[in-house]
Amino acid sequence: MAVGCDIVEISRIREAAQRHPRFLRRVFSPAEIAECESRPNPWQSFAARFAAKEAVIKALPAGCSPALTEMEVLRDPAGKPRISFTGAAAGLVEKSGWNGWSVSLSHDRDHAIATVIAWRTKREEAMRCDS
Repeated sequence: MAVGCDIVEISRIREAAQRHPRFLRRVFSPAEIAECESRPNPWQSFAARFAAKEAVIKALPAGCSPALTEMEVLRDPAGKPRISFTGAAAGLVEKSGWNGWSVSLSHDRDHAIATVIAWRTKREEAMRCDS
């Protein structure tokens, strides 16, 4: 099992997006952008998802650095956040051996936090991403 956690100042995400018009497209998938923009306070949602992506990177073995846009944090039909991986990120995650993922998101007025837990459903040894 592996755990990753990250906390983000909501204002930093908002300011980065306001200073750099392409910031959101470089960090979030189109589906994530649409979901966050549909929320009452989109900046809290963007910050929580950014924290989740950073938490995923912390949970992965050394050398795994998936593109942020290839990690997608969306809500399932029940409203629970879930992580999915596409493109090269899916290959890195498979190589890491972690094939079960859980994510928890939270925020207050100023900060967003995410905790990610990764686990193996098979007893195989994981490979290092940098090997």
